[in-house]
Amino acid sequence: MRLSKLAIAIAIAGLPCGLAYGQSAKVQSQRAAAPVNQAAYEYNDYYAEDEQPAPPAAEAEAAAPAPAAAGSCDSCNSCDSCNTCDSCDSCNSCDSCCDSCCCELGDPKKLFDCCFFDAHGLSMGGWLDQSFTWNPDSPADRFNGPVTFNDRSNEYMLNQLWLYGEKSADTEGCGFAWGGRFDALYGEDWRFTYASGLEQNVDGTNKWNSQRFFGAALPQLYAQFGYNDLSVKIGHFFTIIGYEVVPATGNFFLSHAYTMQYGEPFTHTGALATYKLSDMVSVTGGFTRGWDTWEDNNDDLDFLGGITFTGEEGGSLAFGLTTGDNDLTSTLNRTMYSIVASKAFGDFTYVFQHDLGVEDGASANGTQASWYGVNQYLFYTINDRWKVGGRFEWFRDDDGVRVMSLVGTSNSGSPRYPNYGPGFLGVANGGFAGNFWEATMGVNFQATANMMVRSECRWDWYDGPANGAGFRPYDDGSDSSQFLWGNDLIITY
Repeated sequence: MRLSKLAIAIAIAGLPCGLAYGQSAKVQSQRAAAPVNQAAYEYNDYYAEDEQPAPPAAEAEAAAPAPAAAGSCDSCNSCDSCNTCDSCDSCNSCDSCCDSCCCELGDPKKLFDCCFFDAHGLSMGGWLDQSFTWNPDSPADRFNGPVTFNDRSNEYMLNQLWLYGEKSADTEGCGFAWGGRFDALYGEDWRFTYASGLEQNVDGTNKWNSQRFFGAALPQLYAQFGYNDLSVKIGHFFTIIGYEVVPATGNFFLSHAYTMQYGEPFTHTGALATYKLSDMVSVTGGFTRGWDTWEDNNDDLDFLGGITFTGEEGGSLAFGLTTGDNDLTSTLNRTMYSIVASKAFGDFTYVFQHDLGVEDGASANGTQASWYGVNQYLFYTINDRWKVGGRFEWFRDDDGVRVMSLVGTSNSGSPRYPNYGPGFLGVANGGFAGNFWEATMGVNFQATANMMVRSECRWDWYDGPANGAGFRPYDDGSDSSQFLWGNDLIITY
């Protein structure tokens, strides 16, 4: 591998300065949908003391505390004078009171919320994610180069209209339980979440989606069984590889890292078991039909597994690996691993990720191809409503088989758009053999318990040669860098 020592050093040291916030102090070892940054609350235990005889009036007057000064903590310790954000000025010297009384979000509302669901461990809900990404270059083909998910420039995108249903299979460490989950998606993100043999035929033609951008996908459909500390999934499920996830509610940023977009699988079909060795260690292992597949292109099974360590003070370390043959002849192996470390420091959370992948016979000359990179995240929680964050990434596509060119012309001379998806391989002269860098700074605003606004500024640049067709990655193939300002609105239900 032509690994640049300078590139690695810059990637590890180059996280932009600033305040930031993380999705969670715990590494997402399972890519599962989650509510939009719901706050966890601590409730005090209240009790009634035995009644005491009332003191004489003189003693009561002497024992009574002096009136608290306006703006002090004592003036709003009952929250009566600080129960809305508009009245925070009355206790502006007591930030903790304002945070807990004025800015408390409450519980999110759900369309499917009833006693029957609660009694049987059922849940159902979803979200709507819609975005707009401004690209000052205004490319003629209206694509933001190899940036996926929010890949359309200067136009409204309906990214995810999502519905999920789940029956919990949590045994709480004792006994037997069963359950399962489905996730259904409609929107423009279907193009990055489809599975071969499910939404598309193995030959790449669509099964039921006929629109160029909008379509439907079924990212998860599995049964789950638990016995004591063992849990087993059977079906179609999200990968355990990496840090960022497909569901919009599980990420701080609207856009995604190249590592997640091009270096990792999104989904698998097979069987996966997780065993909790202790409160701090769990191991996962199973067999799948490959990357992003419902029907395999061969009869060989892939291995998927990992181990997660969770510390007692807000830290975690996760390792995940997948390996197997992904070609028709079952002779060319594809292997990749991911390491994700997370550590909380008060209101800060730092996340470090490293991925490496290799595939036999994938390069243009038939030799082994490789890709690897380093991601860093820094997150900071201001309060229950406001969080800020930063991401800095270096991703290396050694042989130009992972990050594809999205520009070119069809036979008619019009701009073409390849129907790319997760885990796709490049073709000769189509990919970029070089280094991709991106720096992203963003802010999350939790307007209500059911409404999240995300805004980010992102700078991408590419260090490497033009592809075989003479194109650069950005601005209709004419530029090696670009700036994006992305915004989206997530409404959960």
